Amino acid sequence: MKLWYSNTSPYVRKVRAVAAYHGLDTQIEAHLISGAAFSEQAEHNRDTPLGRIPVLQTDEGKWLYSSNVIAEYLDAHGSGDTLYPQGSQRWEILNLHDLAAGMLDNTITMVGEKLLRPESGWWQSRHTQIIRRNTRTLPVLAEVIRPFGTKLNIGTLNAVCAIDFLRFRNALTEAGTMAGFAELAVWADEMNARYPCLAATQPFS
Repeated sequence: MKLWYSNTSPYVRKVRAVAAYHGLDTQIEAHLISGAAFSEQAEHNRDTPLGRIPVLQTDEGKWLYSSNVIAEYLDAHGSGDTLYPQGSQRWEILNLHDLAAGMLDNTITMVGEKLLRPESGWWQSRHTQIIRRNTRTLPVLAEVIRPFGTKLNIGTLNAVCAIDFLRFRNALTEAGTMAGFAELAVWADEMNARYPCLAATQPFS
């Protein structure tokens, strides 16, 4: 398998953490996308129509384009306990996953704009809206996490990815100023300490 990735993307981190959890990381040929991520000559832009990361090419040569599909594909091919349980908590786990994913989807657009455009060109009213939405979402996220404690599943895994990305880009997300974020960061630290698959995939520039 081949995976195109970056060290900062929370979507990539989810995929890499699932792979590491199942011991599949040694079976994946990793291709780091750095400064050329937006270049049309970058390999992932030449070979895949969306030009997004992560993207996985299976051993059969098929492309998987979404972090959600890639993560579930790796989980289905892993040897550990599934991160997508079918029991009574399934919908709560998937709901937690998508709550964290929704916050990331909102935030990524703002972070990308702030990183790539001069401040004079920022869509300030939209950024204010995103920061307000994140501020409202954080206590909901904490409430949805609470029943799982420090148990690892695809929901708690993705929540850690979201929290760590918000603080990794704190200068752009302002997460550190939001009520309740410090407590969520403490929880994420405990998860990172408890699970090697999370510790090994934390974002760095």
